Amino acid sequence: MRKSKKRQTSHLQTLLANVFTRISYKINFSNKKGNQSLLAIDILKDEVQKDLLHLVNHNLEKTYRELISQKSPHPEMQNNGERIFSKLVQETCDDFLVKHYGCDARLNSSTFTNSLYVKELMQDVKILFQVPFYAFLNPKSPDFLSFYYPIYSYASENFLEALIDNLVIEVANCIVYYIIINFSFLYSFRQLLYRSQFLALRNFERFKNNLIWRLRLQVYIQRPTAFYSSYYKLFILRTNGICSRIVYANRPQYFGSLTNFPLFIVSLIELKDFILSRFDELLYFLSKGLRFTLTSVIGQFVGLVWRGIIEGLKK
Repeated sequence: MRKSKKRQTSHLQTLLANVFTRISYKINFSNKKGNQSLLAIDILKDEVQKDLLHLVNHNLEKTYRELISQKSPHPEMQNNGERIFSKLVQETCDDFLVKHYGCDARLNSSTFTNSLYVKELMQDVKILFQVPFYAFLNPKSPDFLSFYYPIYSYASENFLEALIDNLVIEVANCIVYYIIINFSFLYSFRQLLYRSQFLALRNFERFKNNLIWRLRLQVYIQRPTAFYSSYYKLFILRTNGICSRIVYANRPQYFGSLTNFPLFIVSLIELKDFILSRFDELLYFLSKGLRFTLTSVIGQFVGLVWRGIIEGLKK
């Protein structure tokens, strides 16, 4: 029994090493974008962006390894997933600020958790952070299958890598969003971290406003639309840049969390689908009636005229 457990743990450690090593390799070449989505990390210099992604990747692997080493990793993640994820993001942000700005920020937990991006990620903590971990433990985990079955009947290594890609990018975006909102009033800070085109206050404010607008669209429109349409958008690290990919994800349990405007958006989509279906039916009925008119009435009229012409020629 012990040998079997040791063998399983060894396999998990090897799988983690393979996935996170490949991600680390891709980060070195992922400073280009292969999609049109505005990302918070776009504002960072290439070397700073790579360093942040490496830091997130390292801390995430460390967190997963610590959980796997425990006696009951699945219950620990299930009971404390939100707390573990929040700690991961906050500590990574601390490490990043210390390394690149030289200040030990020691972020206030309440201030950090009130960030709009943090709130958005916490809404998706299960599919974003917990489900990939369950899939490492068991490729056919019921938690994994509840979201991705029947399109994905098990978590292949490639799909696991895609999920971790997305997690690394989203955590990095979350950290940069928090920094943009709370630290960018310091010009020396922008000099150290941001690309040259964002040193001008006008360009920086335009980027920040566009980022806030995109995030609000995601929270109030894109997220409920994704729930209703059963899809999930993944950001993927490639050696030729960061791309996006839409995958099937069944999340009916999330509808209980929708309120006010997001719930209105779902109702609006349902109304639009209903109206379009009725419009298609009406269009089909009209086209069928028009075809009948052309073939029966006008066709007979043309036939009579043609017959009259023939009769006239015979005379």
